Amino acid sequence: MLSYLGDKIVGLTLAVLNVLAPFEVHVTKGVAYADGIEHRADIYRSAARGARPVVVFLYGGGWRSGSKDEVAYVGAAFARRGFVAVIPDYRHVPAVGLSDILADNAAAVAWTIAHAAEYGGDSRRVVVVGHSSGAWAAAMLGLDPTWLEQAGSSPAKLAGIVGLAGPYASAALMEPLDREVFVGSDPTLQPINHASDRHPAMLLAAGAADLDVNPAGTLALDGAMRAFAGDETMKIYPGLGHGQIVHALSFPFSLRFPVADDVARFIKGAHAGP
Repeated sequence: MLSYLGDKIVGLTLAVLNVLAPFEVHVTKGVAYADGIEHRADIYRSAARGARPVVVFLYGGGWRSGSKDEVAYVGAAFARRGFVAVIPDYRHVPAVGLSDILADNAAAVAWTIAHAAEYGGDSRRVVVVGHSSGAWAAAMLGLDPTWLEQAGSSPAKLAGIVGLAGPYASAALMEPLDREVFVGSDPTLQPINHASDRHPAMLLAAGAADLDVNPAGTLALDGAMRAFAGDETMKIYPGLGHGQIVHALSFPFSLRFPVADDVARFIKGAHAGP
């Protein structure tokens, strides 16, 4: 009963934060980053002056669901810290496959790099932040140049990648429906198979209490990257669950876990190129 009530309180709090988001910061809704009604993004900004770091936030949902509207609180949280936040919608399984999802995400990131200055952002300080399946996509865009190159850009133009509770190898997935998404899929669609020393700076974070995506997957990718002396940082948060890690990007959840501070510190220090 206590767990049920706790989940209800969290859900209500997030709903309130999503409603309040447009009143806290400036929001430009429904910006097209590619053709098609599914390819729209919301952009969150504060009144801060000067070219600011830019966050492209890729939400999770097991590749099957999710919406930019459900994570408005994340956009507002990043904007309050002085960042420009771009949250794109994208197509989902089963209507499309994993490659199509990556193509959508790559198009959104390439569009952001090209148009960052129009919204007060610095195109050399674009960081892709993803949660869960969104972290999978963020890692793929940073580690496999194929996707951004097809979108007319390059991982070299990214300042960094942040993965929150990401399934970087399908073996890390603990939810049967999530594992089904990868049945028969190409091994090249698993980020761990692209570990190398040629990638943007990365922050890999996970909760030790995650029951949906085993944090061992984060440890495995970190280990694979370190074998190449890659530029990455890993954070494992004791007592933090799968959904809690993204909730902790915003107040009041950020009071309990330092996720928001760690991510903000990484973003502020990240720059593309030499």
